[in-house]
Amino acid sequence: MCNVGDIIVIENFQHNGKKLGRHSFVVLSDDGGQIQGLDYDLICNIMSSFKDEKQKKKKLSFPGNFPIVPEDLETIEGNNKSGYIKAEQLYYFNKAKITFIVIGSLKEEIFNLLLQFIEEELEEFEQIIDNL
Repeated sequence: MCNVGDIIVIENFQHNGKKLGRHSFVVLSDDGGQIQGLDYDLICNIMSSFKDEKQKKKKLSFPGNFPIVPEDLETIEGNNKSGYIKAEQLYYFNKAKITFIVIGSLKEEIFNLLLQFIEEELEEFEQIIDNL
């Protein structure tokens, strides 16, 4: 079970037909619906951490990346690294088809800033439905 604002780790998922391993996501919605005729019950953004300052500068130059720092999170086992949320990428999941664990959540004020960023700053989204 997960809630809006939770940070989850999904064991295996797909992106553009590629199978990918364990990765962190922030839950945007756990309401069900349909997209392109397919049922979903989870919408998430993928999260990544910075490897170094050079990568941080590069990744934050993309307008869809939302920066986060360890203080923005309440995690069970945090990695204490700064990172970013790929806010323009909406991953649609069917929870019955994935294995995930909840490892924490974004602090409420940060989650609200993320939603505001998505609503006010982004015009285009990549909708990833490979996991339905």
